[in-house]
Amino acid sequence: MKVSGSIERIDGTMANAYTFTLNGKIILVDAGTRGSGRKIISYFNSRGTKPDIVLITHYHPDHIGGLKALKDAFSPLIYMPDREVDVATGHARIKPAPSLLSKFVGRLMKIDPVSSVNPVSSLSFEGLEVIDTPGHTPGSTSYFLKSDNALFVGDALVNSKGTLTINKAFTLDLERAEQSKQLILDHEADIILSGHGDPYRKNR
Repeated sequence: MKVSGSIERIDGTMANAYTFTLNGKIILVDAGTRGSGRKIISYFNSRGTKPDIVLITHYHPDHIGGLKALKDAFSPLIYMPDREVDVATGHARIKPAPSLLSKFVGRLMKIDPVSSVNPVSSLSFEGLEVIDTPGHTPGSTSYFLKSDNALFVGDALVNSKGTLTINKAFTLDLERAEQSKQLILDHEADIILSGHGDPYRKNR
């Protein structure tokens, strides 16, 4: 699905995965579940391309479950929130939100560890801004693509029937999440791209 000038949403993934090209590099935002990872690989293979960089918004399994398969298939550089790298590499466990649903899903969905994951603090890429939006998870991070005036927010906010909301059942720290919500709403970006739901356009 075409979102804007350079952004596409890859169809068929459990959590939204987006791709765009910047400074000659193909960038993927989030990697879906294990099953979604295979769909993302098929997407790139069908176009004869591959992601050079993968940006992860947060460590939940529906956003990093496909990382191992993507790493094996394409060997991209992977960046994710500093506080959450240890989860992706298998050296720490996800801290679930207080809800029973979060704890149940956390036990059900597994993550295959990935090596060579870079902390997002080491990312320096012209035209791309890294923004801390914690609360949903300890290190939840958003990415602002200046050329398209678009902000990838992961699950810091989700688009529920045309309204940007906090998914309280899966949010670890609601107070910080509310602060991040306000930061996102106040941001100059016109397009908000969530991990779930359709693109949200502020001025429409």
